[in-house]
Amino acid sequence: MKSLLVVLFTLVLALVVVNKTAKWDHADVLVWDTAGYYQYLPSQFIYHDQGNGTYTAYARQQYRPELDNRYVLIAAPNGGHVIKYPLGMSLFYAPAFWVAHGLALAGATSRPDGFSSSYQHAIQLGSLLWAMLGLWVLRGVLRRYFDDLTTAATLLAIGLGTNFFCYASYESPMSHGTLFMLNAVLLGLTGQWLAHFRRRDALGLGLVLGLLTLVRFTEAWNVLVPALWGLTSGAAVRGRARDLWQHKGQVALAAGVAGALLLGQLLYWHHYGGAWHIDTYPDEHFDFAHPHLREGLFSIRKGWLTYSPLMGLALLGILALRGPARAALPVLLALLPLVLWVTYSWWDWGYGGSFGARPLISLYPLLSLPLAALLERAFRRRWAGVLLGVLLVLGVALNQLQTWQYYRGILHCCDMTATWYRERFFWLDWPPVPPKPGS
Repeated sequence: MKSLLVVLFTLVLALVVVNKTAKWDHADVLVWDTAGYYQYLPSQFIYHDQGNGTYTAYARQQYRPELDNRYVLIAAPNGGHVIKYPLGMSLFYAPAFWVAHGLALAGATSRPDGFSSSYQHAIQLGSLLWAMLGLWVLRGVLRRYFDDLTTAATLLAIGLGTNFFCYASYESPMSHGTLFMLNAVLLGLTGQWLAHFRRRDALGLGLVLGLLTLVRFTEAWNVLVPALWGLTSGAAVRGRARDLWQHKGQVALAAGVAGALLLGQLLYWHHYGGAWHIDTYPDEHFDFAHPHLREGLFSIRKGWLTYSPLMGLALLGILALRGPARAALPVLLALLPLVLWVTYSWWDWGYGGSFGARPLISLYPLLSLPLAALLERAFRRRWAGVLLGVLLVLGVALNQLQTWQYYRGILHCCDMTATWYRERFFWLDWPPVPPKPGS
């Protein structure tokens, strides 16, 4: 029951802050990356300008004229233009889009142009619900391995004490809350499939892996979750090989479903861009020989553990994994280094305007298991439980303060410095500008 209350409290708090900030009133929802994820919908169903995007870009410009209205469009080999970002997020925006569009067409809200306040409102709230669904699904996964108190503390740490909260509320239309949800579902399906080898679970795995990759291509690495789950001994490896061969039809089913989803992106590129594969990041690249690991993990600018320090407990918890939850260990040992290396090999390792290390939010469902393992062991000893409890409270308080500071621009979105960090640590708002001399 405690764990359910944590999920509900997180949902209510997210709704409160989202409605307090009301970014839809300032046309501040469908901008930058989110505008690219979203453009598939108005371009296809309102303006019918796929392969060009001119009408959709013009409509967006009416609300934010100061922004580059063609930012999301990339020149294609056939002379047209395709959308820079993959189409996966548009599938998750679609329910909110159609609700907003239906109300707009009925004259119940604002103009039916795809970018008026009703669309922005719907996309923000719809995306928030996907993220909260992820927290609820993760609760179910954790309860398979841990008691309700440990589950509640883990959900509190992740839901309110990390940058997940920022991307489940203030910036919910970004992809990270949705990816969190899909990764939580992946964990649940992995355990079910490997325990029972049911076709419906194999179908679900293929669907989730395909959607993950369709939202962000690098999420294809999550195939390691079902591939390595539970392989903690040589006997487990041999048994898994026998199981997979015995159920090779289900493996093929999962691969086929994932492949069919990814085919949608290839068909889009081919139909509107003239090629089966288009590099939509032509001037951006990875440098795998020089990953920015130290800066990415610890810097004041964007350090993961600087702005979500409670995840340091999750890393320590890898050593505490015992019992059934130890099945996650091979996945963690393979996936965590891979994700950190690839993530911080990107040319812009800070990932533009962001609070902390937003690409790593996808890992939080997996990291919840070692975090819960550490908390479970701590709660067995009174002094350790009190210490961890204090750290959780401090971590949640710090995260809520800094999430608000990020929203207000007190924490700079892109180039935070140590001087600014010290100077503004307790700020809740910008100080008033002093009057000019003589005024």
